[in-house]
Amino acid sequence: MAPTYLITAASGHIGQRLVPLLLSQPSKPTLVLPTANPERLNSLLPSDVDRTRVHILDGSVQDPAFIDSALKDHKVTGVFLCLTGSDELFTTFNLLDCLRRSGTVKHVVYLSATFDFSLEAMQNGILKHINCAHVAVKFLVEAKLTHGLLPRHQEGGFSWTILGPTLFFDNDLRSKHAILEEGVFDAPVGSKGVSRVSEDDIALAAVKTLEDDGQQWGGKRIMIGSRRTYTAEEIAQLWSHALGRKIKHTPSDQESLDAFEQQQSKHVGPAWGRDLKLMFEGFEDIGPFGMTDEEYKEQLVLLGKEPESYEKYVERTAKQWLGQ
Repeated sequence: MAPTYLITAASGHIGQRLVPLLLSQPSKPTLVLPTANPERLNSLLPSDVDRTRVHILDGSVQDPAFIDSALKDHKVTGVFLCLTGSDELFTTFNLLDCLRRSGTVKHVVYLSATFDFSLEAMQNGILKHINCAHVAVKFLVEAKLTHGLLPRHQEGGFSWTILGPTLFFDNDLRSKHAILEEGVFDAPVGSKGVSRVSEDDIALAAVKTLEDDGQQWGGKRIMIGSRRTYTAEEIAQLWSHALGRKIKHTPSDQESLDAFEQQQSKHVGPAWGRDLKLMFEGFEDIGPFGMTDEEYKEQLVLLGKEPESYEKYVERTAKQWLGQ
């Protein structure tokens, strides 16, 4: 029987890549796509997708009753959880409870982040440097998945795979104006180095772990991203080379971080502005933000290839910006 997957954030940077990739799989899965904006999501679907296997549902993932109905009405067997927002903890735990009650879901793929969120890491003091909420929530969610679920063979139990992506390539798109108009890469990613990851690779990892259905990758946490880490200065140098003119980097001193917070708060609100600043402070305090050789090799096995090149992404994006 063909699987049925519920995909959260289907209209996002990862979801737009994930949906057509899933629909191309030999297993011919059916996709259930909850969204608060059905018209927009419908417009984002490629024209050649098999729409008989796509169910766009008008509703909010923050509404557990809506998710309960979606899971049961469509007999969902697997779920991709890609969640963010100020209510991420409420939403994620409500969704996990919905999965427990569904009677049909047997595997969930959770998009986390690359930090070590284990109990051992907490005992060793990592929380001293984790002050931003949208990162801290991952400790609780990963603990729930790792230590707080029933086994898959028991009623209400399901298996899980955690994906730990690094800093998204497309985050740089938010800096387009600053790069082109001000000559500065304005994200203060720090001097310790951060790994970068293609959203295409995240989508591929999600497809492979959903289709795996917990057989090879169940109960595992897989890092996704480049083995190399990049400092803010190195990223600015890449953009300088790609654009053919000098691009400065933003340092991670307190003055620059405070200015970043003020700027972001105008666009995303003061709470998120502060939270983003705290994330970048964490990069500088904990860094480098990346993965081990063993984690990188495991990623290669999952993806079946080398991860996409950040350098090539910068070159390709710069050409698009320049109209070349």
